[in-house]
Amino acid sequence: MPIDASATRPASMTTDGSGGGAAVLALRFVFRTLVIAAAVAGAEHVARLAYRSAHSSGNAGDFIGRHGGGPAIVVNQLGFREREIPPKQAGRYRIAVVGDSIAWGQGIEARERFSNRLEEFLGAGYEVFNFGQPGATDHMAQLARALSISPDFVILQLYITAFETPEMQRPRPYRLLPESLDRQLEPASMLYDLLAIQWAQLQQELGVVESYERYLDRNLRDANSPNSRAAIASIRQFVLRARRTGVPSGIVFFPATDAMGANGTGYPFGFLHERVQALCVEQQIPCLDLLPAFSRINDPRSTWVSPFDAHPNADANRRVAYEMLASFAPVWHR
Repeated sequence: MPIDASATRPASMTTDGSGGGAAVLALRFVFRTLVIAAAVAGAEHVARLAYRSAHSSGNAGDFIGRHGGGPAIVVNQLGFREREIPPKQAGRYRIAVVGDSIAWGQGIEARERFSNRLEEFLGAGYEVFNFGQPGATDHMAQLARALSISPDFVILQLYITAFETPEMQRPRPYRLLPESLDRQLEPASMLYDLLAIQWAQLQQELGVVESYERYLDRNLRDANSPNSRAAIASIRQFVLRARRTGVPSGIVFFPATDAMGANGTGYPFGFLHERVQALCVEQQIPCLDLLPAFSRINDPRSTWVSPFDAHPNADANRRVAYEMLASFAPVWHR
């Protein structure tokens, strides 16, 4: 007598085996999810270990900016990263530095900044106070605060971002994930930050988003364009304002080392440096263009505070202080 196979099957199993198949699929899904989660967790651990010495990314909102263990920040009563400024004393030559996050000292200790090194190199009888602010766009407001301490000389530190005008709209890459998720992951995951950096670079390489180089070239290459004229006018206004108060000034211009090849090759912003040099000649003020000094460095990345942040590190700041000493010392008299 033939055996009825259906009578021996569990009630949950149909003739095509779909009941067992669904369970197997569910187990496979759970297993793969666990494997992916473990891989992501492992990659996060490896990323944090590999870049454990990175204390700055130039973005205080991301993981490195919040968890990198960067330098302590002490602010004085005027709101600047500087010691308290005493009343002016006779016989002491006072220098004020106005600038952006480079002057402020992104990613380095205050004592490692070029302003602090400069005061150290100048020695007794000189004092240098720093009025740098990250993301500074209003140098005139900074100058007003600097002039309040009665300096004998004012240094304006410039970077290529100083030429951006309010009318210029900087290109913004698309986020890797929706904004809500991006805001949660950015300060919590170094792995996500690394992926987001690569994603932004890929968009520029594919032409999805305009590169920063192309953006500046389009707006500023023509010296007679409205944005070019406005940018130079704002720097000229700074010099004239200081001069009207009887305070001489000078300019220190930092190059964009993240746009440099070995020994400064392929640098795309030389036209901005030439424009500043022409302004210094026009206004008869001392000007230190640091492009030649940084171009002598074989690997520009060796001057960065971290692999993610091209702000000048402590060694680069020391070099800059020496360059400033050689360039400005003849005009500084106690």
